[in-house]
Amino acid sequence: MVDRVLLVENDELLGVLFELALIEAGHQVSRARSGAEALAKLDETPAADLVVTDINLGEGPNGWQVARRARARSPQMPILYMTGARPDEWLPQHVPLGVLLLKPFPINQLVEMAGSLLAARHEPGGRQRSA
Repeated sequence: MVDRVLLVENDELLGVLFELALIEAGHQVSRARSGAEALAKLDETPAADLVVTDINLGEGPNGWQVARRARARSPQMPILYMTGARPDEWLPQHVPLGVLLLKPFPINQLVEMAGSLLAARHEPGGRQRSA
């Protein structure tokens, strides 16, 4: 089974780079270039097995809001956040737990973390675990 990844990145160059790396690792990737586009994609069926989202997405919904919608739809959805923001922007209150990668990071770190979160989601016995 191929895992579906929703990648939310508004920076075109980074989005293409991240998308290609995740596809090369064997994942099916649906890319959103804004928070609004990500929210629309989350309403599609099937949506995703993992959400990888930048926190600062420019105008409109941010990565925290994308994560909230993902978890409302699927409470066990693993979330991988990315940001180059200041430390005081990393941990606002009332956001779904997840893993945070600080930009810049090596592309293999993104691929490895995505793989780890997806593997944890598919633990033996059919149990799912949140990030």
